[in-house]
Amino acid sequence: MKKITFLVAALCTTMFASAAITLPLTENFAECTKGSAATSGSTMPEITVLTPYTWAASFTKVYDAGGMIKFGSSSATGKFVTAPITATLDSVIVEFDAIGWTGTGDNATKKVTYGTTTVEITTTAAAAFPITEANLEHFRVAFAKVADGTLTVEGGAAKSRFFLDNLSITETATATPPVGLGEVTSKLSVYANNGTIYGAENGRIYTILGMDVTEQNGNLKGIYVVKVGNKTQKIAVK
Repeated sequence: MKKITFLVAALCTTMFASAAITLPLTENFAECTKGSAATSGSTMPEITVLTPYTWAASFTKVYDAGGMIKFGSSSATGKFVTAPITATLDSVIVEFDAIGWTGTGDNATKKVTYGTTTVEITTTAAAAFPITEANLEHFRVAFAKVADGTLTVEGGAAKSRFFLDNLSITETATATPPVGLGEVTSKLSVYANNGTIYGAENGRIYTILGMDVTEQNGNLKGIYVVKVGNKTQKIAVK
């Protein structure tokens, strides 16, 4: 009986462990519906169930902020760790939208680690609540591919609260893989409705893999990146 019990336990552990991530990965945290970032005192319950997030190995002090997530508290650092990432090309590109907690009391430094390489980023403190997608800045960080590397995103100190949305992990073929922070841009005033992205008339629309689909505006569905001048914004079109 003991042998059977141990076998069943081992099988269950295997079944429910986070599966390796096959790229590309996108996550807009649409499952975060219990919290709100309307005010600093809004309810933001800690995420303790990973079921909707099959790509995640662990969440630590990560909170549901209503369509986005919040990292950390006034006394603890928040972070998530992904399952191992299966990459076949030279570079792994991590992109997300983020903004720091309001005011200047929180540490602005955040850490993005892939494999054993850590890149530090600096988030701007939000001017005021509510925190919305339009407030967020876009970050793009590049890494050289490693075998089965995991991704960790975390605060840089105990008091290092910030909000994050629109996570994507992609890969690209590059002769000399760049490493480090490649892009920080403010958000654009664009929105989507019924397959059309509005506010992109003077720019271009790309898929997350870099394909220009500007001429298909009006018949779009999925996650896209809008670029106007030196500003970019990722947007979901339903």
